Amino acid sequence: MQHIVFSLRNASSHTQRGSFCVGVPCPEGKFSVSEPLELIDEDGEYVRASLEVRHLWHNGSIKWLYITGITSIPSNETRNYSLKLAKVTQPTYINPVKPRDSKGLIDITLSNGKMVTINRNHPGCLHFNNELTASLTHYYGNKHNALPFSHISDFSYTVLRSHCHNVAVRIKHTGQLEIQNKALDIEYQSTVFLANGDVLSDITITNPAASLHPNGQWDLGDPSSICINELSLAISKQANTLYVNDNQTLNPTFDSAFIHQASSGKPHWQSPVHVNAGDEVNLAHKGVKVFRNGELEYEADQCQPFATFNLEDSSDYVLEAKEFWQHFPSAMTATKDSTFVSLLGAKDSEPQELQPGEQLTRTITLSVGPITTFEVTLCKDWIQHTSCLPFTPFNAPRQLQQLVEKGIEGDNSFFDKRDSIDEFGWRHFGELYADHEKALAPDATYFVSHYNNQYDPLCGMLYQWTVSGDHRWKELADNLAKHVANIDVYHTSLDKPEYSGGLFWHTDHYVPAHTAGHRTYSKNQPTGVYEDHAGGGGPGGQHCYTNGLLHHYLLTGSSTSKNALLEICDWIERYYEGDGTLLNALLLVKNSGTEGIKNVKTGQYPLDRGTGNYLQALMDRYTLLSETEDLKKCAHIIQHTVSPLDDISERNLDNVEATWFYTVFFQAVCRFIQLKELHRQNDYDYAYAVKALSHYVTWMVNNEYVYLEKPDILEFPNETWTGQDLRKLCLLAFAEAYLPNLVSEIENKKHDLQTKIIDRLTSTKESETTRLLCLMMQNMNFESFEAIPRPMFIDSSMKIETHSESLSSFLFTSIRHFSLGKERTQAVKRFAQLQQWLGKP
Repeated sequence: MQHIVFSLRNASSHTQRGSFCVGVPCPEGKFSVSEPLELIDEDGEYVRASLEVRHLWHNGSIKWLYITGITSIPSNETRNYSLKLAKVTQPTYINPVKPRDSKGLIDITLSNGKMVTINRNHPGCLHFNNELTASLTHYYGNKHNALPFSHISDFSYTVLRSHCHNVAVRIKHTGQLEIQNKALDIEYQSTVFLANGDVLSDITITNPAASLHPNGQWDLGDPSSICINELSLAISKQANTLYVNDNQTLNPTFDSAFIHQASSGKPHWQSPVHVNAGDEVNLAHKGVKVFRNGELEYEADQCQPFATFNLEDSSDYVLEAKEFWQHFPSAMTATKDSTFVSLLGAKDSEPQELQPGEQLTRTITLSVGPITTFEVTLCKDWIQHTSCLPFTPFNAPRQLQQLVEKGIEGDNSFFDKRDSIDEFGWRHFGELYADHEKALAPDATYFVSHYNNQYDPLCGMLYQWTVSGDHRWKELADNLAKHVANIDVYHTSLDKPEYSGGLFWHTDHYVPAHTAGHRTYSKNQPTGVYEDHAGGGGPGGQHCYTNGLLHHYLLTGSSTSKNALLEICDWIERYYEGDGTLLNALLLVKNSGTEGIKNVKTGQYPLDRGTGNYLQALMDRYTLLSETEDLKKCAHIIQHTVSPLDDISERNLDNVEATWFYTVFFQAVCRFIQLKELHRQNDYDYAYAVKALSHYVTWMVNNEYVYLEKPDILEFPNETWTGQDLRKLCLLAFAEAYLPNLVSEIENKKHDLQTKIIDRLTSTKESETTRLLCLMMQNMNFESFEAIPRPMFIDSSMKIETHSESLSSFLFTSIRHFSLGKERTQAVKRFAQLQQWLGKP
């Protein structure tokens, strides 16, 4: 029997060709790696698509497939697709990739006999049947200049196949070039479809430098920023036609044409979201203006342009930058001999500042005829059947589901919030507006505050898309994933280890962002805004969210999300454990006892959300890479944070402001137990985690309550606390399977808490604010927590110990791996003033 695994929808009014890339989970034991699979449509017809095995179950069967293809679908039609065992054949694959010469040219032969040629020495350089050449350029000195690469760091390709056909060639190319005597990293990933030469490219631009962040403030205008006029993909041919919008075209009767999207074109296009380093908004004009031969031809609010090129065989190639207006300032330029589409910046807008550690990913298509991206919906029944996404809220209470749906419905949805402060432009598009921060300034026209993925709304949105199939959730998730991976992560290895690769905090509480952008602290913000206001600092362990990036990679195959996840995982590990240098070890010793970090004198981790986030990150990396060491690290952290022998009264859990996040930690413990049961690892680590969870949940049954029943002990007694209360339901629901003698008491506690929580959430307008929506999306899955456990027998005679470490063993590790070079690098990263004597990292 064949099961529908996903569907594609063409929502337009005409037949379209479209691409699709989707991660599909498979039940354990369903498909063997050795069995040939193929994708078929609802008519039983074979679909030419590649099927890549990305992850395996522990027994070697397929767990995740990544399916890529291009197909045509009639207007307003949805097509369903299934997986099927192919007839056993031995297809003969002919490698379509062949080096041409010693100069680095490599030919890719298409099914129609034509050729696409790549140059391994020039990322982004493609030749189409010797008629078109694509390359990267930078606009300065009143002209577009070719970009010479100073260093090529990686080149690779993979042939993507179905059971019986070569489908595409995926190319990865990375290199470094210089702009303004500063390094700029370029990663160019292209998929060349062999049927007729359609090319889908993701181009990522990164400033790998470290920021100076004086006084822990991260304002625009950093000396290590790179200011870019316009970085473009160039085509060595004048466009036959420029399509500006559906109702506006420019034909070949021009010497030059220029499409300039300078702002969103929306009512709030001059919002202070768009301030420059001078804390001023300086956008060139509202919306888009189109110039022919220097004269204004057309203007509108937004455009999504594309250019067409007629080749000798009368086929038309189409060049398009996806989400053109959303990533303003954007430009498309046509001259007598070339056509350019901008990746970052536009020549008539002010230069764009790419901050240290900041990056941007743009999707460019060069295809035979226009190509869209179809709406993808995964089959809910199939997802549930596979058990690959066990924490998805398939059976959440309807009252909570209705509240969460306000994220895409009504006049205060995430889309409307985005519009209200104009969260558009290449740096901001995809971000969520932290509207709850406006609570202390309700009458302000604009209160710019960026959310930076707190409480992992990316994961919550993907949960909602999986459960509901509503493509609006997928749209929000795709936008947010790209923003988080590019802007919110600090893409450098040149800063101190507890900052490099980290996730930046959301905008500082209760103050506008000003020139901090998405980096929390600005010199323009007031001080002493609330109790213990820091006013400065960098990425920290309490703000680390990777579940959504993992889900996004698994469900879409996004390498941008995967790379960001791994970068964050490496950072959070360094944050708690250090980077192995003696200097860093001594600083950790000095800071031992500081709230929120590991105490290296005792080996103990804090019982807080930071440690919980650390566990989740390690388990996400384990899911991605299957390295058993990550699961062992999780066991070590759990055993050095809590114990089944703890005197819980000493944990001061009644001091809610200081300890509420113990529930975040134990949610991670639940996942650890689930993974141990999944792999049938019934060992000491498993028993310890189960007993520790049971110990604390027993305390919860007797002591926990809805936080706002005691508002006087809270600094800000708002309904965010009720959103956090949902975590208690998750823990109670999960632990019930391990506490058979307390089932009745747990059920009563769950019912009491759930009734009060839902009553509070359904009766407050706060439920429509970003933070509360995100908390609900992430923690409305308590019914799934109840369904997950598969308890294994624990020998009651097993001795459980309390774990600790000595300072000497910690220091010995650093001394044993001592390297003068590493110490020098650590010193100049941490103390920038030393660089004038010791050099840069």
